Amino acid sequence: MSTRKSLRSLARVLFLVGGIILILGAVLEVGGGLRGILDFAPQIPSLGSIAGLLIDVVAGLLALAGIGQVSNPAWSIILLILGFLAGGLGGILVIVGAIVALVAIFI
Repeated sequence: MSTRKSLRSLARVLFLVGGIILILGAVLEVGGGLRGILDFAPQIPSLGSIAGLLIDVVAGLLALAGIGQVSNPAWSIILLILGFLAGGLGGILVIVGAIVALVAIFI
């Protein structure tokens, strides 16, 4: 297996795991997470947290869609930016996957 193919497969795995973590994190945050199970007080989410959740979901879905687009440099740059905006563990995995995909393209 060549280096390019192994880097592409690594980028695909990172996109998959990062996208799943971003989506699951956003779903758990909407549900209140683990803290929401024990806290019965009503909470009104702020506009910033709703926008952050939307960015997480969009970045996660696009990371999952980007699994098939590893050889497209524009797609990797978009995922790099979205991973930075999303943040957290899933965002870091998407950023690393985008960097690995870009390295695989330009080797």
